[in-house]
Amino acid sequence: MEEITDGCQVIRGCPFPAVHWFSAKNVEDAMDYVPGNDDVIIASYPKTGTTWMQYIVLQITSKGEYFPTFDDVTYKVVPFIEMSGIAAVEALQCKPRIYKHHISYDLVQKNPKSKYIYTYRHPEDTFVSYYHFGNSLQMSDTFDRSQFDAMYESFLSGKIGYGSYFRHVLSFYEHHQDEGLLMVSYEKLQSNRKEEVLRIAKFLGREYYECLTQDEEVLSKVLEHTTFEYMKKNLYLTHPGSKKEVQSSVDSANEPKKVNFFRKGIVGDGRSVLTDEQRERIKAEAQKVLKGTSILDEWYPK
Repeated sequence: MEEITDGCQVIRGCPFPAVHWFSAKNVEDAMDYVPGNDDVIIASYPKTGTTWMQYIVLQITSKGEYFPTFDDVTYKVVPFIEMSGIAAVEALQCKPRIYKHHISYDLVQKNPKSKYIYTYRHPEDTFVSYYHFGNSLQMSDTFDRSQFDAMYESFLSGKIGYGSYFRHVLSFYEHHQDEGLLMVSYEKLQSNRKEEVLRIAKFLGREYYECLTQDEEVLSKVLEHTTFEYMKKNLYLTHPGSKKEVQSSVDSANEPKKVNFFRKGIVGDGRSVLTDEQRERIKAEAQKVLKGTSILDEWYPK
């Protein structure tokens, strides 16, 4: 582990959140872990639709039946390996094993027989969602403009947990034609959910695709259980600082804190909060890093 700076612990050149539930050992183990042949890895930058994708994959592979709690998903069912550690992956008895991380492509081990699903989202909405999630971890719902602006500068410069969003996206986009990688746009998933769910099912395996296309009842359940409204109503996250699965300074006698994880889940929220200058600077950074990519054209159509 390198020095801690700007609220981050720098590990192998990349900043990660400097909180005790992200131990340096777990992060390094996640980087070094070699996926199994049948593994499905959900990868993303924070706040780009990762949880949504976890439940979509679980719903597809269980024919609309399996809807575990958020806490069970995070630590046991689809382990978030920077938090849960790789032991949680090794403990999985199911096939395919499904787990997630937020680490960029170049910092993790690969297996050409594994399947990787990468979600990405418009940078304006990604940042605003990231800010509000940080607030929720502080058990606050108050918007602080000065705090928002300071975090914006960290986001734009990459001095934030998981580093530069634009370079993170690029690291996966450079491999978007690989057979074992599927890239999923948050915005397309919002506007064409049925088509995108079927595309994800086809990527996961012919049997899953055929199940959804041949059984309308199963498809309807999958679509219903993965609406934002259904997930917000039925899921909550226990604050990771009060989970037994991680070391915590929280008094065990205290009631576990619930995090308001699901806020709006809409497209275009960033426009209502960011200033025109802030939006232009995000656009300029995206154009610099993602020049020539189809993702840039999606975000900023000509």
